[in-house]
Amino acid sequence: MIEYETTDSSFFRENKIYCENIESKLKTLNIDCSGYCNCFGYELTTKFERNDMSFDLKFIKYQTTQNGVTIAVDAHEYAGIELTIKGLNPEYKLTVGKSSLLRYFCSKEIKEKTPKPYFIKLRDSQNYNYIDNLVKVLVENHISKIRLKNGKFTTTINVSTNDPIKLIKNVEYIIKNVP
Repeated sequence: MIEYETTDSSFFRENKIYCENIESKLKTLNIDCSGYCNCFGYELTTKFERNDMSFDLKFIKYQTTQNGVTIAVDAHEYAGIELTIKGLNPEYKLTVGKSSLLRYFCSKEIKEKTPKPYFIKLRDSQNYNYIDNLVKVLVENHISKIRLKNGKFTTTINVSTNDPIKLIKNVEYIIKNVP
């Protein structure tokens, strides 16, 4: 259940609409979420089992303010998603992120297929069909980093999404097809 701190604010209305949208889309998969929503942001969390995997999904938005001594300073706003999946094959290994330095050590083929500053590190770096599809998922979902190791998948997305079901299905594709 989501707790709403009702305030007469356009920020609150915008956050509430977003939270209700996410909640209704997750309910189509019989997934419940809980958390809070106010005019400063929200935090929605859900845990569920799907295809023999354990999902832990968190939607976050918050504001931080800076202390402006002489000049007023605007608040910084962050919205993003954190996803952890457990119960995977411990043999799978995949690392994706944004780093110009680590990109330097990628193969020429991976550099050609991935936009800067992404790097991809996987066991079978010759599976170009998988890499093409992985890059498509990264770009479509604005995924900042992925780590799949020891049967645990974690990803961070530094933007909000309006379609959590598409995100879940795209991540499942990544996991099921790791070379």
